[in-house]
Amino acid sequence: MKPNANGGINGRPLKLVSEDDQYLTKNTVSGYRKIVNVDKAKIVLVATYGGVFAVKDLAVQDKVVVIDPLDCNMTIANAEKNIFCIATETESIGQSLAKYLISQGKLDVGIMYSTKDQFMSLVTDAFKQVFVAAGGKVTIESFNYDDVDFKTQLTKIKSNNPNALVLLGHDETGVIMKEARDLGIKVPFLTTGTITSPGAQQAAKGYAEGTVFAYWDADSNSGAAKAFVDKFTAMVGRPPILPLTTHPAYDTVNILTKLVLPSIKGDLSDSHIRSALLAVKNYNGITGNITVNSNGAAPIRESVYKLVKGVPVKI
Repeated sequence: MKPNANGGINGRPLKLVSEDDQYLTKNTVSGYRKIVNVDKAKIVLVATYGGVFAVKDLAVQDKVVVIDPLDCNMTIANAEKNIFCIATETESIGQSLAKYLISQGKLDVGIMYSTKDQFMSLVTDAFKQVFVAAGGKVTIESFNYDDVDFKTQLTKIKSNNPNALVLLGHDETGVIMKEARDLGIKVPFLTTGTITSPGAQQAAKGYAEGTVFAYWDADSNSGAAKAFVDKFTAMVGRPPILPLTTHPAYDTVNILTKLVLPSIKGDLSDSHIRSALLAVKNYNGITGNITVNSNGAAPIRESVYKLVKGVPVKI
């Protein structure tokens, strides 16, 4: 769909402005201010978890609607009336990993999670709720985003003889895997979809292979999803590295251009945009059937995959 080629939406052309916050909250805030105050945007997509909360009060003050197309949970949906999410469900990451370990009879695990923002803490809590209820035992250690050495936390976990190690972080997950094996920790790894990224796999030095992780991927039978990947590949020169980031973002933009903006007929007040988003029901997107609930959330559940020759294979 190319609205501008057809005269825009309700006679008004669309304008897309982007700022790279490098997944740093301070950059999210400065990028938001530029997009809103200089470019006069009324809808802002924010894919930095801590950044969503950093701009939530500004969004209400500025009468701007913020949508997170990367992370979705009730903490986001309930943050402020102008905050929405159309993305994979945070809690489903921890829940799916916990259920997998329970099914494998591995009930004594170590967890390492990043304290960069609230996200990995929420995943940890969701994991614990399911795992402990089934009689599981957890040893938990945290780490900072800019840490480069994780031997202290790994040594503490190793002393408790876990039968699995759950790693909840970003590309540094690969470094932790390498250090764990160097310390003689031979138990299986479980982690997030970040392990599909080249950076994490390179840092793991070959130890990521066979890792079980929470992930979302498009239905292989979906012609619309395949068409999107083909178009993306033609434009970028490679397929999407993380479909759980690209596909919900694509659906979000389509919902805005096909449903929300046409329905408000040029009235870009935040109240009209909010009402139009809350009215989205059973939209057939490339991520599946999308309904925005009364809290402003449209969560997409993740499930477990295994890394086989560097690519995700659903279990």
